[in-house]
Amino acid sequence: MLSLSDPAVGTVIAAFIAALVSLLGLIISKEQKTSEFRQAWIDALRADIGAVVAHANAIHGVAAANFDTPAKTWEAASEHFVGINKATASIRLRLNRNELESQAVLAAIDDLESHLNPGALNAQDMNVIEKRLVSEAQILLKKEWLRVRSGEPVFRIAKALLFIFLLVSMVFLANSIFRYNDPTPQSNSQRAANIKHQ
Repeated sequence: MLSLSDPAVGTVIAAFIAALVSLLGLIISKEQKTSEFRQAWIDALRADIGAVVAHANAIHGVAAANFDTPAKTWEAASEHFVGINKATASIRLRLNRNELESQAVLAAIDDLESHLNPGALNAQDMNVIEKRLVSEAQILLKKEWLRVRSGEPVFRIAKALLFIFLLVSMVFLANSIFRYNDPTPQSNSQRAANIKHQ
């Protein structure tokens, strides 16, 4: 049976700890970068939702102004139609249609777009849809923010494994300290027997 001396065991343990620390450093670094990307995604989505609501309100304002000709109405509203189209396209590219929260946001955007007819805008309907869009977006944004706060699954698993490893290491260290600092006097033969059995 292979037996290692105390210095050899210490070297193996030190190498293992160094490897574990390096691995955890890599996981934490990747987690931090992923969290930064996710936070940027949240901020961009929030800005896009705000842009949709702002442009929709502007379009409603143009329609309420009752311009003399359709050409004047379009001239006043065209930049807001371009802005809302750009923002909704960006939102659609960001969201995953397979997630329920994303589906609710996209459905609200579809409803809003279907009501954006400058000649027949209904202020009350638009207001209801906008509030629904903001409400659904808040649910989605909160879910993503909680994901940022708690971390990715790999990071959570790594934290749990690190905690277990530290707990086992502390128990092992305490046992080693107690064993080597045992004040009970031992004869040379007893020490030799203990070393042989280790």
